[in-house]
Amino acid sequence: MRSLAASALLSSLAIATPAPAATVTVHVYDFDFSQNLVGQPIVHPTINLGDSIHWVWDSGFHSVTSISGSTEVFDSGNRLPPFTFDYTFTRLGVHTYYCRLHGFDPADGTPPIGMVGTVTVVPSPGAALPVAAASLFALARRRRR
Repeated sequence: MRSLAASALLSSLAIATPAPAATVTVHVYDFDFSQNLVGQPIVHPTINLGDSIHWVWDSGFHSVTSISGSTEVFDSGNRLPPFTFDYTFTRLGVHTYYCRLHGFDPADGTPPIGMVGTVTVVPSPGAALPVAAASLFALARRRRR
């Protein structure tokens, strides 16, 4: 019985290994932020916790600035291409940002207007599995007693 529990624990730990962090590119151009290039539909990214966004200035003078009161705080400063800015997200949720030159953050809890983007951060696949592995380990210990 002990070897069965140990095998199950090792199997669950192997499954619980989180995927390596990813980097998703978002283009900055005209008055939009998008995973797609100019001329294609605007797509705001959904990423896993711990992933990064790599903003690439394709055209124009813009910033990438988190809104007031955000749990993720970042600001690229006002930039021209060629420029890139990276940020790793450590909090779940929908994180809104804007261009300080082409948008406005009212800073009163209402959404910004103008050039605005969002990054949706979801739990990493398998994030809850380490808890399951710990529970399995505890169960195996109880059975040995």
